[in-house]
Amino acid sequence: MNIAFFSDSYRPYFSGVVKSIDSFKEELEKKGHLVYIFAPDYPSVDKQDDVYRFTSLPTPLKKDFRLAIPISNKITSIMKGLKIDIIHTHTPFLMGGLARYAAHKLNIPLVFTYHTLYEEYVHYVPLIGNLARGVTIRYVKDFCRSCDLIIAPSGYVEKRIKNYQIDSPVLTISTGLNIDSYRNKKEKLLEEINNDFHLNKFALKLIFVGRLGEEKNVSFLLRVFNLLVCKHRLKACLIIIGSGPDRDKLEKYCQEKGLSAQVIFTGKESPERVTAFYQLSDIFVFPSRTETQGLVTIEAMASGLPVVAVNAAGTKYMVDNMLNGILVDEEEEEFVEAIFNLSTDSFLYKTMRENAIKKSNSFSIEKMTTALITGYQSLFENKQVKTS
Repeated sequence: MNIAFFSDSYRPYFSGVVKSIDSFKEELEKKGHLVYIFAPDYPSVDKQDDVYRFTSLPTPLKKDFRLAIPISNKITSIMKGLKIDIIHTHTPFLMGGLARYAAHKLNIPLVFTYHTLYEEYVHYVPLIGNLARGVTIRYVKDFCRSCDLIIAPSGYVEKRIKNYQIDSPVLTISTGLNIDSYRNKKEKLLEEINNDFHLNKFALKLIFVGRLGEEKNVSFLLRVFNLLVCKHRLKACLIIIGSGPDRDKLEKYCQEKGLSAQVIFTGKESPERVTAFYQLSDIFVFPSRTETQGLVTIEAMASGLPVVAVNAAGTKYMVDNMLNGILVDEEEEEFVEAIFNLSTDSFLYKTMRENAIKKSNSFSIEKMTTALITGYQSLFENKQVKTS
């Protein structure tokens, strides 16, 4: 099959959506399919034969993110020239609108992956957040109803879609992982990171990976860490990987509480280095309330880390409570005790570590891509029947 991926974000910008696109593209092509990307252009980005770029504008809130101008009088001819069988959009918005237009114009099946709880991000819209929430929900519902198939990254998202009374068929297919990459250790890189951040001096190493924005709830995690070290006097560190608008505020809190030597803000890191940080850590801590899947949670599990997380959204579908991690209410004392109990009970820790590794095996990119192809083939075959 020839497949067109549409997205409002793509390299050099990096996110969970971009990682999902790249992972599925690579595995689909291994299985003999062709995948073409339609995405925003970026200054000085290298041209690729299988990536079609659209003129874009910078955004005031995220300097490294650009908004595509999804206008093209050639899109249908491009689709015909590439002999596209499936159009798969990873956004309902700008490039998603163009994908929908092309799919309906050419009678090509339209697939949409519901990557993000879009209405949970309206706090980035000044003054009209509440109004934007309602408008966003209505728009996304309408978009979903125009799709031939919706991909939900977790059971939580599937349930949410059905609660919206959307009749389009839904398949739950998580973003898969190249499992081996999280198991193979690069000793030189591990040593380099250990030396740079002096991690060996800490008896307990906690790690969080994600955007430093309100929706990820990192301020709650810092309050938890402060309580943990004050109450239990643990020689612990908290590694925070990621960037975002709240970083200055979070670093200021650490300075005020005297935590600057124990809370390590690394900023953005390459996927290879993130994997190394996982391998050097002991527990993955995740306070987010808005995950559709929480890909980083599965990455951490694949690296052998048990999880302590807020029992919310997609995370509760990824973590099996008291098997490979501990799910807690958004309450500081409860989160602290979960970390303390897990870190001081060697049998519990060993058991959860083993179960975390087993859990991650079910999220291999091979298995997820096979499920995606099955969904594509069903649509393609139905189209053939209707047009025959």
